[in-house]
Amino acid sequence: MGGMPDMRSPAAGGAAAPPRPGRPPATTHRDLERLGIEMFTRSGYARTSVQDIADAAGISRRTFFRYFPTKADVVWGDFDREVDRLRATLDEMPAEAPMMTALRLAVVEFNRVPATETEHHRARLRLILGAPDLLAHSMLKFAGWRRAVAGFAARRLHQAPQDLHPQVVGECALGAAVAAYRRWLDDDRAQLTELIDEAFRLLERMDLPAAAAAGAAGGHR
Repeated sequence: MGGMPDMRSPAAGGAAAPPRPGRPPATTHRDLERLGIEMFTRSGYARTSVQDIADAAGISRRTFFRYFPTKADVVWGDFDREVDRLRATLDEMPAEAPMMTALRLAVVEFNRVPATETEHHRARLRLILGAPDLLAHSMLKFAGWRRAVAGFAARRLHQAPQDLHPQVVGECALGAAVAAYRRWLDDDRAQLTELIDEAFRLLERMDLPAAAAAGAAGGHR
């Protein structure tokens, strides 16, 4: 999950099929991604094949697979690059900021989407969170996002990324982000960054010092 990916074109090579009349061939990663999401939204992810997208784009199947390894990758775009951007954003957070506050600020910034791209981003997320045939692929992509957050938490906690506390932070952060996105998809008037900020403020309670948390528990006995 995040803002619009940085779309890059693959190296030249491979013959393209003749373009369909009335539509110029789609010749960039971004063109194909937008076309694919438009077709998935209109006809359904399961009912839209790679060949359908290639035909609509005026390219060959071989050319399609130079842009995307699988049909599912059309929906996610260049998400690995986006995860790298999340890691960089996390690394830029002030060291003096509490861990969960820094995480909230970074994830809010990561998920800023230009107003002109809002509807396209909604269509993408409706597919990611709502298409049953995408669930397995989405779990793989979410795992990369979660690892980036767990790695950040591990550095702040001076622990290994596979230790329990960083893993809990990663899982909770992903859950908060997904919950905010689902709320956003249900309300066309909602602001995505405001929902993410609100969800992650709830998680900031996890950043209470152990002594304070123990004192609070003792006061309720």
